[in-house]
Amino acid sequence: MRLFVSITLLLSGFFVGGAPSVLADSTTPWQDHQGMLSTRIIAASNDVAAAFGDVLDPIGERSVLLAWEAKLEDGWKTYWRSPGEAGLPVNIYHGGKKLDILYPVPERFELFGLETYGYSKQVAIPFQIEASQGTVALSADFMVCKEICVPFKAEYQLTLDAEGDRGTIVTDTRVKTWLARVPKRFGESPDGLAIKSVSYAGKPGYQNLVVEATAAHPLTKADLLVELDETTQFHAPTMRILPDGQSARFVLDIMSTQKGLDLSGKTVRLTMSDGRGNAIDRFFNLPSR
Repeated sequence: MRLFVSITLLLSGFFVGGAPSVLADSTTPWQDHQGMLSTRIIAASNDVAAAFGDVLDPIGERSVLLAWEAKLEDGWKTYWRSPGEAGLPVNIYHGGKKLDILYPVPERFELFGLETYGYSKQVAIPFQIEASQGTVALSADFMVCKEICVPFKAEYQLTLDAEGDRGTIVTDTRVKTWLARVPKRFGESPDGLAIKSVSYAGKPGYQNLVVEATAAHPLTKADLLVELDETTQFHAPTMRILPDGQSARFVLDIMSTQKGLDLSGKTVRLTMSDGRGNAIDRFFNLPSR
């Protein structure tokens, strides 16, 4: 549920950056967006993609690993796939199709008393496309907020190398750094991090979500983000460490525009981080009554 606050929200139209010149390189030029942030597209070599099979879902033999990179000026923030009570997520398009992008674990922000999730200072959000050599056209839409919220749309063109293995390139380190912050979607959970159970308590319209998780170390710095749909938000969890010292119970209050919301049989998406650099992304079906 996006509750846009009574601030100056510039929605009369997206601000579009000018089309940059094409680079036969691993990046597009930086684009400045009204002095609030700068963005570009960066590429990674095949070796980087091969090293992150627990995050990446191969889309084909011609898949190319890229990332949308942003540098934000002081105080400006951009948003995760579920922005919270304000903001709009970063979305990236190729050939008119919205891509499945890999959001790193976000920060929590408070915007005029509302809970939001996103990124400050800098971020690189990886994604894959299917493409052969030549020029690739991409676009992104995103919002930044400070005292005001401003939506943007930007276009980019990147020239890819010839088909075949590309050796290490200068932007590999940037993409690897942010891929390491993307919650693991496949394979074994890192460092024993696992969600043991997901349930709910209370009457419809007054329910809490209850999640128990464990790891190979104490979860004292852990955090949990929950997604259901655009009409529903889950507040920051209350956490209690369980007697074994390595398990924790999270209880999350729910706020929804659906009167009498019942979690019975619903599917939730959980993003859990242990506060030590490990994170997982999992879907769970809640029990039916």
